[in-house]
Amino acid sequence: MRDHNFKRAVDACVAGSQKLSETKITDLNEARKFCEEQIRKKCKFLDFAPVIILSALSGYGVEKLLPQVELVYEEYKKNLSTGKLNDCIEKAIEKNPIPSYQGKFIKIQYITQIKSRPPTLKCFVNYPEGIHFSYKRYLTNSLRKTFGLSGTPVRLFFSGKKKK
Repeated sequence: MRDHNFKRAVDACVAGSQKLSETKITDLNEARKFCEEQIRKKCKFLDFAPVIILSALSGYGVEKLLPQVELVYEEYKKNLSTGKLNDCIEKAIEKNPIPSYQGKFIKIQYITQIKSRPPTLKCFVNYPEGIHFSYKRYLTNSLRKTFGLSGTPVRLFFSGKKKK
């Protein structure tokens, strides 16, 4: 597998590998698993992207490619209601509360979608600087679990209330 440097932002993505026959693994399922592991290992920033394994020689997986691209596009342009987003975040916080920040209680007032293509969400928080990257990832994963969003990045921003 060739190394690829994708250092720019990715919108929607379906990762594919068409060198299935070059793995030297005779069992098709093992070869597919190996290829997917290699893609996941080398392209960690594409953890949200579905992986389709293809074989140009046998035609394996080709029929799955376009339906997967269509599904990813639907997820990419998805609009999420503020009410459902708030319910999802509320349940995530109930399950795993937000750690305090400098001894202060962090409260997410609400979350809303500010853009689609890709889904871009903004949380209004009393201390946005207090949200740790690992908790942001937890919230993003909770959103994915609730709404799908396969193959598209979820951009999640935290903002404080505007001062009067």
